[in-house]
Amino acid sequence: MRRRLLMGLAVTSAAVSAVGILSMVAVLSTAGEAAAQRGRRGRGARRTAAVAAAPEEAPQSEAIAPALGELRWGMNPEETFAQVSSLVAASYRERLTKAARSDAVQEDRLRQELQVETRRVRSSFVRFNGQAGGWDTSFVRDEFTHGNNESMMLWRDDSTHSQRYYFFINDRLWKIYQAFDASVFAGATFDQFGQAIQGRFGPGVERSGALVEGRQASRWVEWQDASTRLRAVDQTRFYGFFCLVFEDKATLQQLPQLRARTVQRGEQGHALVESVLRDGDAQPGGTEASDAHSDIADRLTGQMRRRQDAPAAGTGAAAGGAASSGSARTTGAAQAPATPGGVSAADDPLGGMDL
Repeated sequence: MRRRLLMGLAVTSAAVSAVGILSMVAVLSTAGEAAAQRGRRGRGARRTAAVAAAPEEAPQSEAIAPALGELRWGMNPEETFAQVSSLVAASYRERLTKAARSDAVQEDRLRQELQVETRRVRSSFVRFNGQAGGWDTSFVRDEFTHGNNESMMLWRDDSTHSQRYYFFINDRLWKIYQAFDASVFAGATFDQFGQAIQGRFGPGVERSGALVEGRQASRWVEWQDASTRLRAVDQTRFYGFFCLVFEDKATLQQLPQLRARTVQRGEQGHALVESVLRDGDAQPGGTEASDAHSDIADRLTGQMRRRQDAPAAGTGAAAGGAASSGSARTTGAAQAPATPGGVSAADDPLGGMDL
């Protein structure tokens, strides 16, 4: 009898121990699952926060490639010059055709102008090999570096009242910077300019911030396609122009490696000083340039926050937001009546968008 009792107690004790172990396992399993769920929720929250913090991706635009025309990223300077020369010739075609019908003297004069302008494009080519130059104090100074086999070509396109800068790295075209004088848009604000551009490239994403570290903030609208990033940038507040910047996305991804040997340069001047000198050289005697920049001292010292010749309050300069340093060559062209959107109907520079 005693033996059977002891055996029963042993069995009961073993059963209790088994139940205890199972209970502990259940508790630990529940606790582990709860911890796992908290971990998953935490990771999900972090992913949600990361998505919320990530910048909105620029929309795709099918109009970017047609705007580039026959230009292709990776063209060497000679190939690019040939394409730009064809664009220069196209800008004269209509006037030459008209003159050929009625005025032989005018036709001859236009052909000479075409030759001069084509030669000017070729002679504008410059390599940034470390030697200080005027471009280091111009509004495009942040678009290139020295010591990395970078170079540039310029076309002053009077037909669209703009300046087109073609940038190369390792003799491969990778960026086109087109600066439009804001006066061509009949006092339009950047918002109106942006609407006009979006009419061509579709809805873009609006951004703001410093385009280059250490520079002042700007506003821009951005698009992309498979190979190109496009930005419409507000440069009106201080310097009076809008610009379009087309860039090769593949080169953008490699810029840290491509610019590994950058030669540092000091601030050797100010973009406004360079602007005055360039405008003075561009006009006989420089008289118009001195009048246009009579407020230069105030603008350099920061006493005046708007250009003397900038649009009135509520238009381009006042609404533009802070801009990076720059200046643009004024055309002196008379302004045509504006359309409801603020862009000149008689002389729409976006009509000749091919670069």
